[in-house]
Amino acid sequence: MGAKVTPHDISIIVGAIGLVGAFAISMFALPMIVEFGEVSSTQQVRSISVGVLGSNDDIVVHASPVCENNNTCTINNIKVMDEDGTELTRMSEFELAEDGSFTSSIEVDGSGKLMVEINGQGTWEIEVTAQRQIPIQFIPTIASLLLLVWGVWRKLQEGPEDSDIAEIVESA
Repeated sequence: MGAKVTPHDISIIVGAIGLVGAFAISMFALPMIVEFGEVSSTQQVRSISVGVLGSNDDIVVHASPVCENNNTCTINNIKVMDEDGTELTRMSEFELAEDGSFTSSIEVDGSGKLMVEINGQGTWEIEVTAQRQIPIQFIPTIASLLLLVWGVWRKLQEGPEDSDIAEIVESA
C-alpha cells in the first residue's frame, strides 16, 4: 500500500506547476519579427479569439520598424477577417511616433476566431494582443495561486505527523 497523499498536498503541487507554467508562458510571449520584403506584401500575423463570454474586445496592434540602412519601412493597412476570410474591418491611418512605431486599437464587432493581416514593406516587430473586457487570460493563474495558497495554509494547520520528532525539536 502506498503513502497517504492528502488533497492539500496535491493542491500545492498543482498550484505550483500552474504558476510556473503561467510565468514561463508570459516570458515567451514576445513580439514577432515580420519581413514584408522590398515591395509591399501581405502577411497573416496572428489569429486571435475575441468576444469570449459575450465580451466586446478590441484588437491592439503595436508595430515598430526594424529598418537598416536606407530600407523603406511602411505599413499600408491592417485588416481583420473572420474565419471564412470575410473582411470585418480595415485600418490604414496610423499615428506614428518619432521612431516610426505606432499602436492601434481596432474595435471588432462580434466574437470568434479572427485573423489579422498586415500589408507593408520592410521589416517590422509586431505584437498583436486582445484588450479584453473580461480578463479571462488571468483565470488559470488566479486558480493556481488559490490552490497553492489553500494547500500551504491547510498544510500549516496540520500537527506534526511524528510525535518523536516534535519532542526532539522542543527539547533542543
